[in-house]
Amino acid sequence: MSAMRWINAVGQGWASILKPILEQAVKEDAHIAQVKEKFGGLRIYAYDGSDELMNMIDVAENASYKICEYCGEPGVPRAGSWTKTLCDKCWSM
Repeated sequence: MSAMRWINAVGQGWASILKPILEQAVKEDAHIAQVKEKFGGLRIYAYDGSDELMNMIDVAENASYKICEYCGEPGVPRAGSWTKTLCDKCWSM
């Protein structure tokens, strides 16, 4: 199954940091086991990937704490019933 199926597993605001990872995983035939949001950050679980892919994942996961999951604008983790990384506009909706 193609790694690209995970593109909609999280909000579209993170698509710009997720898509290159999924494309690299397809190129390497690496297995993406899961993509999700947890504690306000992006989580990508991959197996059989190169060091390059694993480094891309680390960078993306760290960047996700500064990018709104919904719209892709700069954001910060917001605590509520569930921690989400959101911009001011998306947080106020």
